[in-house]
Order: sequence, then structure tokens, then C-alpha cells
Amino acid sequence: MKRKQLKPFWKLRHAQKFVELRNWLNGRVTLKARQDPLNSIMSVDNTTLSVANAFHNIRFAFVAPWVLCGWILLLIQISTFGPNEGEVSFANSNINLKKELIVKGINYDESDYIYYEALVGKDGESSILEYIDAVSNYGGESYKDSVYLDIIIICVLLVISMMATVAFLRLPRMADIYFDRQRKIVYTWRFGKIAACNFDNLGARENMHGLALFLYSENKKQESGYWPTYFLIQPTGRAHFNNENDNTEFMAQLFAFMEKGKSAVITEERFERPQPKSYLFIDKKPENFEQRLEEILKRDDELPKLYAEHVF
Repeated sequence: MKRKQLKPFWKLRHAQKFVELRNWLNGRVTLKARQDPLNSIMSVDNTTLSVANAFHNIRFAFVAPWVLCGWILLLIQISTFGPNEGEVSFANSNINLKKELIVKGINYDESDYIYYEALVGKDGESSILEYIDAVSNYGGESYKDSVYLDIIIICVLLVISMMATVAFLRLPRMADIYFDRQRKIVYTWRFGKIAACNFDNLGARENMHGLALFLYSENKKQESGYWPTYFLIQPTGRAHFNNENDNTEFMAQLFAFMEKGKSAVITEERFERPQPKSYLFIDKKPENFEQRLEEILKRDDELPKLYAEHVF
């Protein structure tokens, strides 16, 4: 039985209160505590359950392929740039012909051979610099334009590949999303901005990318200073082709933890999953965290109305 009809990403629907799904789950899901709770759950203790932000999966599913493709295209373009063996061989044969003409005392036009001499140099081989010099000074205009275009393409691909690589490496490991059963709140942060809400006000929307949770976040662009922001969770760890069934057990685990505690989710005293090591930076917890968190929680009653009226 479907909770709601999933729509394509270009037909987003409004979020709903996460707690409204509790009744749907009751009687449909039988949970059993496990040593490893799976479902992207990173840690569980007496008061807090944390879940991985889906950005880690998205980083490798969407960003990494572009970085890899950029370098592959660059290497292909570089490998095909310059004279091939046939051109070098043809240039050397023409230079040898010139030498034979000199020995025989036959007149020749120097301009017929100067390009080939510049192309292969004194050693009879050719380098990229010799190739560019020969084309720039002695090549035909159409050939020059073709070579210059290749150089521009290589430079553009190099810049794009380097920028994409730097961006990939500089992207920090995003903070987990924390569910505090003692205070009945949910909170996280992203790039210095705190997002939080009371558990009863948490918004949710399911789509093919996973489960989007809507929290009330600091936002200087808004007159109130706050605005709903969604954080994506992928219980399966897949970046694509998620459906409601993939989220069901995870949602049941959240409700069970918030109502009954860790014993409903894990069998051990504490669970902690190692964080991914493929990051150079970590999105650090903002300063004055508790004070700013309390300011958000004073206002988060506005959150359900906003995510019910607006599509994010």
C-alpha cells in the first residue's frame, strides 16, 4: 500500500508532517533491534540517534563522475594533439629529399621544407613545442586555426578539471542529522547555519532520491531570519531509484527510538559507525550553538505552515 504517489522530480509536491506517518506505519512494520541498525544510521545512544546526510552519496554519484570525465576528456585531447608518426615520417622523408637535392646540386625552394625542419628539429623527432612553433610560423591559416582551437579546448578542459577537482576535495563532510529523544527535537547544521525543529513539527517528503526532512534553518535573506530547509536522507545508500519501501523501516526506527529509546533499535549499549575517510575537511559545528538552537526552537511552530504552503 502506497503512502503517497511518488512524482517525477520536476513535479514536486508539498511536504507533510513527519509524525502524520506514524499511524500509517503502525501495524505494518515489525521492528527487531539489531547490533547494526543499518539504514544510514551513524550512531545511537541513550538520548541521540544520528543519521548520515545523503550528500556523501551524492558527492560520489554526481560530482565524482564529472571530475573523472573531465580528466579523461583532457587526457584524450592531449593524447591526440600534435603530429602523429605518419606526419613525422613524412617530414623526415622530405628533409632527406632536400639533402639529396643539395648533394646533386639541384635548385629547390627553401619554403617547401622549412615547415618540416621546424616540425622535427635537429633530432628528427617532434615535440609539442616544436609542433606549435612550426604551425604558428610556417603552417597554413586553416591548419593554424584548427591547432589553436585544439589548444583552447585543452586549456578549457584543464581549467574545468582542476576547478572540479578542487571543489570535490574542498567540499566538507556534512554534519549528521541528530534526533534527540530527551528534548524531542531534530537538529543539524550546514555551512555555519543551524537548522532545527521540534520533532512534532518536522516535515517530510519522499521522492526517487530518498527522504527529504524539512527543518527550520537560519537564513539571513528572509525578513524573519529563518526559512525551511530540507536535508536529504538515503536509507539505502543509493543516490537514485529510491521508493517508499526503502524508507519504511528507517522511519519506523525513528519513531521507535523517539518513543521507546535505543533498546528498540540496537542490541548493544551504544552503536557508532565510522565516518567516511574520503574528506579533507569537516563542516564544523557552529559557534554559540545552543543559544542559536534555542532561538530557532522558539519560532519553529511556523515551520509546518511554511512547508505546507511552499514547494521546496
